[in-house]
Amino acid sequence: MKRSEAREYVFMMIFQYKFQPSEIDEIMQDFKEQYNCDNQEEYIDKATYGTIEKIDELDNIINEFSKEWNTSRMSNVRLAVLRLAVYEMMYMQEIPRPIIINEAVRIAKLYDGDEAAPFINGILDSINKSYPCTENNS
Repeated sequence: MKRSEAREYVFMMIFQYKFQPSEIDEIMQDFKEQYNCDNQEEYIDKATYGTIEKIDELDNIINEFSKEWNTSRMSNVRLAVLRLAVYEMMYMQEIPRPIIINEAVRIAKLYDGDEAAPFINGILDSINKSYPCTENNS
């Protein structure tokens, strides 16, 4: 499984978490039974559970940069994309930030249409500039 495919599945699990928070372990188990995660299993576990664990912190960061479009007004797709991307930016520093931003834009376009791209890109670019990579974020 390629990382971009794994990232897309993590996005889907984070999206599902919004509607089935108590079932995330079952969602993860079903996913692993259905797909061969092989070399991406560690990434999938860390990104999914890490995003969920830090969801309030991530939402605060997103709200700081989304101006009038706080998380309560965003589509569930955009919110899931942003939560995953901000988690990766803050806690998975082995992934280059330009890749994180490009992948978030790609997923947003795929699941929320082309109009989502500038919104996602703008927020992530602002976060990237305001929260430089540091050892403390890993």
